[in-house]
Amino acid sequence: MSQLIDRAPSHQRDRQLVHANDSSDESQRFLGFTIGNNLNALIPLVDLQATIKITLSEILPVPQMQDSLLGIINYGGKATWVVDLAHLMGGSSYLQTQDISTSMGLLFRVQNEIVALSIDRVGTIETYKSEECLSIGEAMFTDRMRSFLAGYFIDESQQSRVVVDLDRVIHSLSVFRG
Repeated sequence: MSQLIDRAPSHQRDRQLVHANDSSDESQRFLGFTIGNNLNALIPLVDLQATIKITLSEILPVPQMQDSLLGIINYGGKATWVVDLAHLMGGSSYLQTQDISTSMGLLFRVQNEIVALSIDRVGTIETYKSEECLSIGEAMFTDRMRSFLAGYFIDESQQSRVVVDLDRVIHSLSVFRG
């Protein structure tokens, strides 16, 4: 997960958010976060329910689930699935990293359930225009990682910020398939 993506040519940018698949000049707000050691990512803020700190020892494993489903936690009195986003996208699992005892969780409502995406760090709220969203090139990431990304933006410091596609993430999880 330590792959870097190519930087696009510099453009003047109005720092307002955009949906990765929207071709209008509307702005959209995203929550920035990191996955693995250095993958800077974004997810549309409109989808986010909350952010929480997850103590990995409090995750109850569920037998016979895919490896990226760490298990469930109790959030607000309800069973909440915890998804290891880094592992799902082809990186190392939190459970295989012995010196990590907590992670951050991005909470989303999916099919009347709350799902937590386990990530490394929560960043800031960022705004982009949709026409600034660039396509992910074939050489930028592995096929597996690309399958979960909607595109990317270049931030004010000329760093790449990939947009995670929540629908693709959820569709890949066997527990949410009909």
